[in-house]
Amino acid sequence: MINLSPNRDFCPKKAAVLGSTGSVGTQTIDVIRELGLEVSLLTAGENTSMLAEQIREFSPRLVSVTSEAAAKRLREELSAEYLPEIIVDENELFDAIEKTDADIIFHSVGGLAGLGHALAAARSGKRVGMANKEAIISAGDMIFDIMNQSGGEMIPVDSEHCAVYRCLENRDPADLKKIILTASGGPFYNKTRDDLKNVTAADALAHPTWKMGKKITVDSATLMNKGFEIIEAVRLFGVDESKVDVVIHRQSIIHSMIEYNDNTFMAQMGRPDMRDCIRYAATAPRSAEVSYGELDLVSVASLTFDRPDTNAFTLLDSARHAIRLGGTAPASLIAADEEAVDAFLHDRIGFNDISDIVERTLESVEVIEEISREALEYATLGARMTVGELIKKI
Repeated sequence: MINLSPNRDFCPKKAAVLGSTGSVGTQTIDVIRELGLEVSLLTAGENTSMLAEQIREFSPRLVSVTSEAAAKRLREELSAEYLPEIIVDENELFDAIEKTDADIIFHSVGGLAGLGHALAAARSGKRVGMANKEAIISAGDMIFDIMNQSGGEMIPVDSEHCAVYRCLENRDPADLKKIILTASGGPFYNKTRDDLKNVTAADALAHPTWKMGKKITVDSATLMNKGFEIIEAVRLFGVDESKVDVVIHRQSIIHSMIEYNDNTFMAQMGRPDMRDCIRYAATAPRSAEVSYGELDLVSVASLTFDRPDTNAFTLLDSARHAIRLGGTAPASLIAADEEAVDAFLHDRIGFNDISDIVERTLESVEVIEEISREALEYATLGARMTVGELIKKI
């Protein structure tokens, strides 16, 4: 689990941003600009136009892209301007992350593809603002063991887990009775499973509150994302799965809550803005002054709560099943969901097929108890192959 007592003397000057052109990455750039931080390292995929803009503004010494073609485009775009060192090789990138001179590493590379980045960041001995839940879910104990050895610390950037962290900060974990994660309910709140048969990708991408990438937005529509967050809470805060509850909170003002042993609650509230969590990762245990977006409770007027419908949204229970299975099962769950959601976004399967395929895959793949990079690669490959075969039968 993570250390709940952040370094009080932490005062960052330089940052590294992993996944700087994605949804969370661009919001991280907003926070870096706001806090006046220098940038040492930026990593991106193929979006060289946005990366070039970030390079022009921050002049990082190192940048990384995922292909030689992208590196060529980036050099051409910056030909008459400042040109940083460009890394393409993944192992060179991991070495650069581990040895970065940045004070804080923001990790917003999405999916299981971000695991290597997470391990390298853990080895750096620096503070890590962690937005990649998949790395924590699949290999949290491995990451925390490395971080304990390197002397680094982690602040969760996921809005729910940042909220829980702030409620538990500097408290004895033994005081905790329950973690309550809030969920907006997504675009299909109050829909039955039968109602969901014919929904489209466009329907699923119409999230009522948050603006996110396509994959996580579909996961929010299926409630798989909340299932992942149950497992993430178990990893981050060292609690049993039975101590993590989920409630639907349509206003998205309470980002999550904890219940203490004396049946009292503490909630962290604020506008639905990821930048608040990103900013706290850089300033914890202090709160930076912000001149915009105050929360007006009178305008909010009411806060409502409901139970999630696990008959219509079965992946919440699948996540609980995966964490009970242990070992590589959570990683297989992630891989199966990645493949199924991609197929849905490309109109190869229906919305309800996502949960059916993920559940059937979880039941059939081998679970390896001892976590290692090799075990995770084997398990996730098996899950992806199983999903492929199941899709062919639809």
